[in-house]
Amino acid sequence: MTDPGPGAATPGPATALVDPVDGRPATERPPAAADRPRGLDARPAVPVVVLVAAYGISRIWAAVAGVRYDDSVLRGTQLTDMWQLLDVRLLRDHLAVSVWHLNSQPPLFNLYAGFLLKAPTGLRRPIEVVCALGLGLAMVVCAYLLQVELRVPRVAALVVTLVAVVASPAYLLYENWLNYAYPTAAFGTVGAWCLVRFLRTGRARFGLGFFGAAAAVVLVDSTYQVEWLLVAAVPVVVVLRHRWRTVLAVAAVPVLVVAGWYVKDYVQVGTTATSSWLGMNLARSILYRAPADQIAALQRQGKMNAVASIPPFAGPEVYSPRYVVAVPDPDPAVGALHKADGATNFNNPLYVRVSSLYLHDDLAWIRAHPHEYADDVLNSLGVWFVGTDQNFTDSVNWPATRSYARFYDRAVEWQPTQDPAPGFVVFARGWHRPAWLSGQAIAVYALALVGAPVLAWRRRRSDPALAGTLAVLWWTTAYALTTTSLVEVGENERFRSELGPVPTILAVVVVTAVVRVTWSRWGRRRRGDTASVDPCTTPAGPA
Repeated sequence: MTDPGPGAATPGPATALVDPVDGRPATERPPAAADRPRGLDARPAVPVVVLVAAYGISRIWAAVAGVRYDDSVLRGTQLTDMWQLLDVRLLRDHLAVSVWHLNSQPPLFNLYAGFLLKAPTGLRRPIEVVCALGLGLAMVVCAYLLQVELRVPRVAALVVTLVAVVASPAYLLYENWLNYAYPTAAFGTVGAWCLVRFLRTGRARFGLGFFGAAAAVVLVDSTYQVEWLLVAAVPVVVVLRHRWRTVLAVAAVPVLVVAGWYVKDYVQVGTTATSSWLGMNLARSILYRAPADQIAALQRQGKMNAVASIPPFAGPEVYSPRYVVAVPDPDPAVGALHKADGATNFNNPLYVRVSSLYLHDDLAWIRAHPHEYADDVLNSLGVWFVGTDQNFTDSVNWPATRSYARFYDRAVEWQPTQDPAPGFVVFARGWHRPAWLSGQAIAVYALALVGAPVLAWRRRRSDPALAGTLAVLWWTTAYALTTTSLVEVGENERFRSELGPVPTILAVVVVTAVVRVTWSRWGRRRRGDTASVDPCTTPAGPA
């Protein structure tokens, strides 16, 4: 038997430290009054109850005002057709095999629409409303909890969530519209809260929540590709490098599911993204508005294809057989040129080849006219900073919310004048008026994109969980802003809504840190303390 040595502890009765004043063990003493939680810190459940109640009241008020869930894209008519959805009859009658042949979009939104179409008619609307309210409530609660985990005072976190999320007309409008924008925002917010909890505790269930939510974002919204997910995983690996086995275990299944879908698309149609429309989307941003003489000059030089003169997303008869040849297929999800309602089936593989031709021509035009392309990007940024509720100025719910949205946009968004049609202006190669831009959005993104990296760097040692979370959220915000501005135009305010409250939370965290530093320095000067202690580099206390 090995001798434990003289320094080893031996079993024996436990000895408690006794307070010399009252004779009680130190562990039994009540905390000093100065150490006791105060205000909402002493009642952490109260803000959650307030948020749930406020959310419920706001949605009841909206219903009384006339807001109704808009699922018109499921009607299966040419007027209500949605490009991102397969033929609604295929989704209803052949869901699994049709989604398996989907290449134009990620699968989750089509899967959800198919489940709705299979539900009994009388239950479809209740299911839609319950799911939308569930996503909204989860986003509200997680937005508050995320701020608390990132060291924002509970009172400030409560006020920000009430004003920026619960009271926002944009969230209300997106919540009542069958689209993938609102689920993307909800998944991103819930995943962000799971992320910070995972980095703080190392518990597998939070890690699975983060990677599961991130995988859901990739599989529901084509803006977010696998490279976004892989880069977002880097700070997690760095912070939890000593628990790399746990990280690998919780990330394995979500990442493999995403990778499996990419492999499926590559085998079927040869694409390396969850959407086969990149070239057409970019062409809609630049070639659609490019002067015809510029395109003709590049075509004469052999730098652009003849298809560049055709507006993107044209009907199949425009492209086939002149530019590409449509290949028959027994499965209507990819074999049909049109949906049953007469709308174009953009999931037909001929659009994969057409999009590839457009992408070649897009890049040729950008190389020849970089200054005009820079103007296009600036215009896209202009649409990004329009109030996101103005994506709905022609929706069925806009009349019920117009007056409130006008008040909110002026008071909270700092937008002097609403933009009645953000996308149409830039399609005409016009410029946005400064009065159409949201001053609040510009301030939020300036704080988030500039301040968050600085704060993450300063906190990397004292609070690595906070630093890692800020890094992931900054990457997500920068990724969405950059990719959509470089490729898309006309719907950029909708793309901004897909980030949910994440940029606002980043800005609030930065402001909180600046206020704490300023307050601490002012207090030291008042006390005559010249010690150079920076609160941003000291370990943070409990949230």
